[in-house]
Amino acid sequence: MTAATALTSPSDHSLAARLDAVRALMRGAQLDALWVRSTDAHLNEYVPLEESTRAWLTGFTGSVGEALVTHDGAWVFVDGRYWLQADSEVQAFNVVKVPLGTAPEQAALEQLQSVLTKRPKLRVGYEPDRFSQFELERVQKATAGAVWIATDPSLVERARGPIARESKPLRALDEGELDLGSQQKLTVVGEALAKESLAGLFVQTLDEVAYLTNLRGSDLPFQVTFRSVAYLSGGRLLVGVAQEALSDAVKAARPAIDFVDLAAFDKALALRVKKARVGYDPKLTSARWVQRLKDSGAEVVALPSPVGPLKAKKGKKELKAMTAAFARADKVIEGAIAWLCEEVSKRKVVSEADFAAEVRERFFASGATGLSFDIISAAGRNGAIVHYSKPNPKRIIKQGELVLLDTGAYYDEGYATDLTRTFLVGPKSQKASAEQKRYYTLTLKAAIAGMRARIPVGTRGDQLDAIVRAPLWAQGLNYNHGTGHGVGINVHEFPPRIGTTGTAALEEGMVFSIEPGVYLERFGGIRIENLCTLERITGVPGYLQVRPLTFSPLDQRLIERKLLNEEERAWLAQYLRGRAPK
Repeated sequence: MTAATALTSPSDHSLAARLDAVRALMRGAQLDALWVRSTDAHLNEYVPLEESTRAWLTGFTGSVGEALVTHDGAWVFVDGRYWLQADSEVQAFNVVKVPLGTAPEQAALEQLQSVLTKRPKLRVGYEPDRFSQFELERVQKATAGAVWIATDPSLVERARGPIARESKPLRALDEGELDLGSQQKLTVVGEALAKESLAGLFVQTLDEVAYLTNLRGSDLPFQVTFRSVAYLSGGRLLVGVAQEALSDAVKAARPAIDFVDLAAFDKALALRVKKARVGYDPKLTSARWVQRLKDSGAEVVALPSPVGPLKAKKGKKELKAMTAAFARADKVIEGAIAWLCEEVSKRKVVSEADFAAEVRERFFASGATGLSFDIISAAGRNGAIVHYSKPNPKRIIKQGELVLLDTGAYYDEGYATDLTRTFLVGPKSQKASAEQKRYYTLTLKAAIAGMRARIPVGTRGDQLDAIVRAPLWAQGLNYNHGTGHGVGINVHEFPPRIGTTGTAALEEGMVFSIEPGVYLERFGGIRIENLCTLERITGVPGYLQVRPLTFSPLDQRLIERKLLNEEERAWLAQYLRGRAPK
């Protein structure tokens, strides 16, 4: 999965009027500009539609994108995954299409700097619960002369009005099936804090809270996390969570955790952090929470989270559980593709939306507890829209065309699955065109390059990204998204990051996607995605081998074997038998 959308289109009763309402509030606050983020108060990627300030204001429903408003201009900044989607959704804003290698927030900053040249003492409003401390400091430093004003609550929230939030019951994972119990994780992280002479660690991101507690929930779309915040100290974890989500059984299963109501967390936190040296990750903690720690009397110390690297490296039991979930998802996807090809061969009318519904039904029939992102079901030219998140009920799938299916789910293990297959619609005898075979096989060559890579210990994500792109570059082709992302409790987990900005080293036990693609507006799109891990190579010290973990069949009708070299053909033969090639 490249990076999915968690939202559906907002009700369009005058998006221009929404922009006018926010500008009126800006005038009241004497603001010249307002920056609106795509995230939420938990710094989430997947945000429910009703909670997304950016989606409500702009109409753009992609999961990643920034918005900037002045009194005479309005912009939405999106990367290559969303160019076509933004064009179709955005009305009152200018769509700025950010090139590969540039983050939307960087493009928004550059636009703000341009505005600043005309108004040197620009007053900029921002949402302090949606800016990480790192990002806030970065943009403040880059806009010398501007005055940054925290708008709490967000001006967009004020214009929109209050919304209701539901908290669903938590469930405790069986720690006998895990490599580390919650208490063990708290001990390991506590030891890391002691080395830094820290009394505690503030934890805001929901996947880190879920990891430390070994609890799962379903408060938010396409996640198994739950609305929460935590503070680790003295071998115990203080967790703020809605009390209606807790059962006596969950409390009893986690004796090292002190649960308090989310609304009361501030007060409980203040009692523990006064005059204490408290660590926090500036990239994972909002500016609002950093200020609250300071107001509570804590001495705050910025450091990379010790939880992230621990969470990224999967143990043997985790890998076993994840592999079992991937295998179940592989079968769902294989069955769904076979169903579609048979239905269309019988001249049944099946739309993109019908196919997505069939995939969803098959996932839940297989025991899935939820989807890990919105199903991408894109036929023909729609496959060129990298983030085609709205399968069309009127777009009928035709025999002989390509369909791109990108989907995933959660099972009881509590880990995300993610897989993309592009396939030819029709019976086994259906012939692919030369163009279809060429682009598919070139994409496959890129995927194989990643899945068979041997890399020295210490290799970075951007280096593996280049290995995958090389077969496409050789043909003058490229794709405007990263090559891969970590997968774990969330379908997008960082570290690792396989892309042009992936500067961290890849390590043994990490689980990540390899997903190259070809996207041509006149032709359509092809993406092949598999989840992989890294393991040491026996007898070859200092090197790691990429090993695939997902084996849903590839469409052999689309493979032009003359374009594969001998090593690629040998690797593919083993993979098609459902085995990780040596």
